[in-house]
Formats: sequence, C-alpha cells, structure tokens
Amino acid sequence: MKHRSHSYKEGALGRSLTSRSGVGGATLTAHLQCSVCPKKGDLKVRSLMPPEPIDQKFAQAGWKLDPHRCPDCIDRIAQEKIMTTAAKITVPANAFGKAFALLGTHFNAERGQFEQGWSDQKIAAETGLAPAAVAEFRKGSFGELKEAPEVASLRADIASLEQLHREHADSVGREVAALRTRLQKLAPAAA
Repeated sequence: MKHRSHSYKEGALGRSLTSRSGVGGATLTAHLQCSVCPKKGDLKVRSLMPPEPIDQKFAQAGWKLDPHRCPDCIDRIAQEKIMTTAAKITVPANAFGKAFALLGTHFNAERGQFEQGWSDQKIAAETGLAPAAVAEFRKGSFGELKEAPEVASLRADIASLEQLHREHADSVGREVAALRTRLQKLAPAAA
C-alpha cells in the first residue's frame, strides 16, 4: 500500500512507531495492531525508513496487511474456513452404517456383483452419501466390482468371432486377388 505520509510516524492506520534512546543512539520500533485480536506486532528498525519496507517486513513475519491480521488470527481464520467447509459437507449420522448394511444385503463380495437393480449410485441415493464415497467404501469393505462370468464369456466369444472374421476376410481377399491375377493372364482385355 502506498502511503502519502508516514503512517508509522503519524500513528495512523493501525501503525505506530516508538523511539527509545540508548547507547549508541535511539532505537526505533515499528508497531502494527491486529484488527481482529488485541495482539500488537513489534519490529525493530535501525533507522527511519519509508512505511512500505516496514510493511514488507511485517508481511515477511507472517502478518496480513490492510486489514491487519496477526499470524495467529490468519491461522485461526483458515481453520475456521476449513471447519465451515467441512460442516457444509454433512453426512447423515448413520449413513456409513446404512451403506454397510445395504452392501451386505445387495452386494455379493465373492462374485463382485450387485443384485439386479442395485449399484453404488442407488446405495448413495438411499444413504445420502456421494456415489464416489460409496464406491470407495465398497472397495475397502467388500471388494472390487467384477464382471459377471456370462458377460466375460460373451466378450470372449465376440473377440474370437471378430478375429475369425478378420482371418476369413484376409483369406477371401487373397483368393479374390489370386483369381483376378489368373483372369488378367488369361484374358487381359476382359480384366
């Protein structure tokens, strides 16, 4: 912040300056008053310097300026924000207990499958938890989702048939090319 006058010298904007005489000359101490709590920051300065460098030194010491906040208040306000944010993310009191019961009833851990009509999303809707939270809870408590053996078998059959189709198409393509070559040799004008 640019100061038109010397706010420390004038005792303005929560800033002040004290001078004490001592051996070898006067010692100057700059003060900054926290706008949240009664704490006052003190900073010894060797000589009277402009207010901006003094402000910089307070900032380096962990203060926030304009409005002035001491390092303790900055930490406390940050913690309050975290707690407020955490409080906004409310989970019903027995949500994980209910999720555990629903998973125990509708998820077969051995097969890694839900009963028909059940999923992480449905359990999330029933409990008030996020679907990602239900999925993580299920993975940790009951295990990963697995593909049904019937589905895995069908996928394997499809892959085999696709491979057979490619091989057959290649074989047929080679036969057609060979027949065209023969045709061109027998009747070049007809090809």
